[in-house]
Amino acid sequence: LSLMVKMIPSPDWFVGLDSLNLCEGNRWKQEVTVDLQPYDAGTDSGFTFSSPHFPTTPPENITKITSQMPNHPANSFYYPRLKELPPIASIKITRQHRSPDRTSISNHILPNSISPQRFSATPLDCEVSLWSSWGLCLGPCSRGGVRHRTRYILLRPANAGSPCPELEEQAECVSHSCMKKHQ
Repeated sequence: LSLMVKMIPSPDWFVGLDSLNLCEGNRWKQEVTVDLQPYDAGTDSGFTFSSPHFPTTPPENITKITSQMPNHPANSFYYPRLKELPPIASIKITRQHRSPDRTSISNHILPNSISPQRFSATPLDCEVSLWSSWGLCLGPCSRGGVRHRTRYILLRPANAGSPCPELEEQAECVSHSCMKKHQ
């Protein structure tokens, strides 16, 4: 069995299987469940689910999307601290028995057949931006002047991942960075 399903919205991403063997010896398997990972079709250069259409010319080979590849912070799947991404989908194939009076077999998705708890167990640590530049000194340099810098949350923690660090930092001013009042 081979199949692919486009992820919508996405530039050209999909999940799929290639040459899955549904036989065991000379018999059909009763049930097969496979976790699916995301792939990039190589036809669009977008990094995020809602990227505008940026055709890749010439088209590249199909590649597996991992937590580190493509290695770019804007990539929707970029989680450099994870060894691997959790499955993004799962497919369960169950053999159906044919009765003599039944001529067609249903291919409908069965209710309650998906186990979403398997996909949400991976801890995601908080990720924050780089620090901004230091701001101007506030207050007199010789008597407790301070400057500030900030950063913002890129990814909120989930599933018991590491909490976010401080988002604002202040430091005492050094005399050469103080602004002198013009009189």
